[in-house]
Amino acid sequence: MTIGEALKKERLRLGLTQEEMVQGVIHKGHYSKIERGIEGISAESLFKILFAHQIDLDDFLTLIKDQYCTKQQLEEEKIEDRVMRAFNSANKHDIEDALNDVIATNNNIFKYRYIVAVAYFRGQLNELSPNFKNKVINEFISRNNWVESVDLLRLFGNCIQIFNCEQLDNFMHQLLKYYTKDQAFSEKMIERVAMICNNYLYLCYFENISGKNIKNCLDYLHNLDNHSHFMFYKIAQKFYEYLFAGEKEKAKTIKDQLVSWGFNDKVASWKI
Repeated sequence: MTIGEALKKERLRLGLTQEEMVQGVIHKGHYSKIERGIEGISAESLFKILFAHQIDLDDFLTLIKDQYCTKQQLEEEKIEDRVMRAFNSANKHDIEDALNDVIATNNNIFKYRYIVAVAYFRGQLNELSPNFKNKVINEFISRNNWVESVDLLRLFGNCIQIFNCEQLDNFMHQLLKYYTKDQAFSEKMIERVAMICNNYLYLCYFENISGKNIKNCLDYLHNLDNHSHFMFYKIAQKFYEYLFAGEKEKAKTIKDQLVSWGFNDKVASWKI
């Protein structure tokens, strides 16, 4: 869907005329041509119109991404979605199939993420070569602003198992220090950090690692907004809080409740 088509879709959803939609930001005639794909629109004008009508930016970008993302980006997104479903359901056959698709891509960070994830699933993390591990770790050491990179946040979330305890806690400290600053972050970035916290807590508990950031991760998840988008992470926070407090039965009750609600795929890896 083009930007013009997406604007028209949102305008009709809101029940607005073209004149009401533009809010004086641009001329109505120009806007009409944008909807029809005859003319383009500047980023400044586009955002002014979207903000004027409180149109969700993430939803709007989802409408247009197939039109403006590269073929490689779209293919990687499909593979990622497929891999995530396979891991959530712990389906070995699907994971192996998806790995072949990942290896065929030209994106090294994308490959690193899933090579580590599959090795962990197979119980073969120790078989990853020191050279491979160093390549992954150097992605973070070589960049001062890695906490702002979407690709590196994804890589960190998938590869925390290959860091030694000192490295892991150092990078987790950098991450949480940055994302607990008093400034606004997008929901997607907040969720990415929540996912990393979730993975860190999982690793520390189930691999018996005495991480220094357990409390900070629990606090981060606890302090998430009461938004439905973050519901699972807030539930996971209570699950891990009980586990680290030695209250396994309470943690198991949370897992059993989620299973009864149909979220089996979300908690298949919770080994209690």
